[in-house]
Order: sequence, then structure tokens, then C-alpha cells
Amino acid sequence: MTGHAQSSQAVLTSMIFEGVFDRLPGLKMVLIESGFGWLPALCWRLDRVWMRMRDELHRCKRRPSEIVREQVFLTTQPMEEPRSPRQLVECIDWIGWDRLLFATDYPHWDFDQPDRVLPAWVDAEKRQAFFRDNALRVYGRQMP
Repeated sequence: MTGHAQSSQAVLTSMIFEGVFDRLPGLKMVLIESGFGWLPALCWRLDRVWMRMRDELHRCKRRPSEIVREQVFLTTQPMEEPRSPRQLVECIDWIGWDRLLFATDYPHWDFDQPDRVLPAWVDAEKRQAFFRDNALRVYGRQMP
């Protein structure tokens, strides 16, 4: 379970620095079953490396965090479970409520129950995006 997040980070880093997203501006990438709490720190690091090594990373034309915010989506399984629900919401705020696709992983033993994954105080608009609208948008479906 731990290694999958690392492999997702490695493939995302490679695709960004090799310029895949710049060559294919309409490409959408969905990383599944690797969680998402690691994304902010990875983006910070990639931005820093990109700024310092742009001569060597010439295929990557834009700041890595910009690419992620425009072309990368993640599913929520396994859902991050910090001690404070506010930390979870802060992480999602940084990533963007429009970047996450809810995934339960049901019927596996460690599935995420939809009625328990978000704090009760998260507003209805964010909930609808999180549970439904983001997936419809990513996969090109019209919202009713």
C-alpha cells in the first residue's frame, strides 16, 4: 500500500519533467488508489527543482504545480486520515476540491464510507464536486 503512492509520485514526476503534459495539453491523468496527501509536498519540491534546474529540464515549460492543477486528478482511496479533520480539509483546499474523485474501494475491508470521509461541516457545493461532479467533468459527461 505504501509503495503504490511512491510509484505514482515517480511516474508523475517523470511525465512532468519529460514534458509530456506540455506536448499533450489536453491530456488528463487520473492517479488511482495512491491517496493524495503526498501531492502538496511533491509539488513544492518539483517546483523548487524546476526553478533551479531549468536548463536540464527544458522539456518542462511550466511550473510543475501549474501542470498538476490543470491536468492531474487523483482518486481518494485510500483516504487520508489525519487526527484533525481540519488538516484533511486544508490538504484538499491546497490540492483543489475540483481535483479529487471519490473512490470507496468497496467491498474491500478498508473501503471508505461516503458518509464518513468528510467532516460534516464541509459545504454542499464541495461535497457534490467531490462525490460526483469532478468525475463527470474529467470523463466528459454532462452534469444533469
